[in-house]
Amino acid sequence: MIKKLLSVLLAGMVLAVCMNSAVITASAATLPVLPPSGYDQTRSNIPHGQVSYINYQSKATNSQRRARIYLPPGYSKNNKYSVMYLLPGYGQNEDVWYSSGAANVILDNLLAEGKIQPFILVMPNANATGAGISDGYVNFTNDLIGSLMPYIESNYSVYTDRLHRAIAGLSLGGAQSLNIGLLHLDMFPYIGGFSPGGPASITGVNMFPDPAAVRQQLKLLFLCIGTNDNTSFSGSIDSTCKSNNIPDTYFLIQGAGHDWSVWKPSLWNFSQMACANGFTDYGPVTPPEPVSAFEKIEGESYSSQSGIQNGSCSEGGECIGYIENGDYAVYSNVDFGGGAADFKARVSSATSGGNIELRLDSITGTLIGTCAVPGTGDWQNWADVKCDVGDVSGKHDLYLKFTGGSGYLFNVNWFMFGKEIIPEKLPGDLNSDGKVDSIDFTLMKKHILGLELLADTAPADLDGNGTVNSLDFLLLRQHLLGI
Repeated sequence: MIKKLLSVLLAGMVLAVCMNSAVITASAATLPVLPPSGYDQTRSNIPHGQVSYINYQSKATNSQRRARIYLPPGYSKNNKYSVMYLLPGYGQNEDVWYSSGAANVILDNLLAEGKIQPFILVMPNANATGAGISDGYVNFTNDLIGSLMPYIESNYSVYTDRLHRAIAGLSLGGAQSLNIGLLHLDMFPYIGGFSPGGPASITGVNMFPDPAAVRQQLKLLFLCIGTNDNTSFSGSIDSTCKSNNIPDTYFLIQGAGHDWSVWKPSLWNFSQMACANGFTDYGPVTPPEPVSAFEKIEGESYSSQSGIQNGSCSEGGECIGYIENGDYAVYSNVDFGGGAADFKARVSSATSGGNIELRLDSITGTLIGTCAVPGTGDWQNWADVKCDVGDVSGKHDLYLKFTGGSGYLFNVNWFMFGKEIIPEKLPGDLNSDGKVDSIDFTLMKKHILGLELLADTAPADLDGNGTVNSLDFLLLRQHLLGI
């Protein structure tokens, strides 16, 4: 085995990095390398993406299936994002990349360092098994292409072209990624296999039926394996690439086995290399259309958010929930017109509730109101809450900042603002004191004689003909005399 590896190294076919070597400060041009210490550790002083479950109906299994999804910090429905599908290994499920692989932490840290652009990560269960299905791992191709991808592209703000879609995985999931990606380059030009291997039903397929087409369509093929791993599939893929002049990256990690010491560094490298090769090349952002503040705004229609999740609502549709102290939701380009007077929201809480701070244009922007949310007895017992708001007009990004104690605070179904009510002036009340009397009579007389003109002539135009004259004076006199 050692002789074989040395010969490959001498032939220049493999990039090997020793586990105890000094960490290199990497740019995309120098990758792949071992990541620096702490690359997979949570940092409290940076923005964090949201990880949640999704449920979708699978045509391939005729059942509901579950996946995890990572939305990057500041995810906004006003922007479009690329999607990476990240597969688990044999016997694993949609949780493993989150619970053991720290995939969300790795991406959060890379984003905070400016090494990648934001993208959505989907972590499915790659065993699409069910009644009458002989091989769930083979059937996953049908599940992914026929059900999961359409669900993501219908429910999230994503690009749907191939240049903004990637697939990768570990162990059997890595072999599935190669199988799916190389045979569907019209969908996946960025492909990663991390210690790939598995049964012949996955690995025994000819993945290069047309090498010329692969050379033309492939943007990135990344292979990684530890030198103490006895799987050989990645080596055979690399050899096939070399013999057909197909560019690939084959990354050997010295002393590593078939474990997370390979798979997590693989994700760290693959994400950066995919972005550098065009995976997250985004076009200009189109500003969102204005939203009226005076019509119902659904809670889940946020442009971006931090910490919250969508949930089902007993009143129909969805709501936002799992709200904790400091979480927030942003609603872009809300049009307050000439002014708003109050705020109303439809809420529920099985705890003691909390508060909704209404801020303009940033999470620390102008505070125009604070709405208290009491407990309602249950997460699906809905009630209206209301508060006055301060001076606000025109178009703003509205931030709903949620504050309160520990644990989950409340749910929000929808909210809206009420318009500022400008009371109509009383006809004949020329000094705006709420009554018509001799003082108003004197003011009208002075106005008609040109001694002291009225600033607002509307209350004096009693006959409504657009002018104030002796006829209006006569009408006011008759009113005061009770004639």
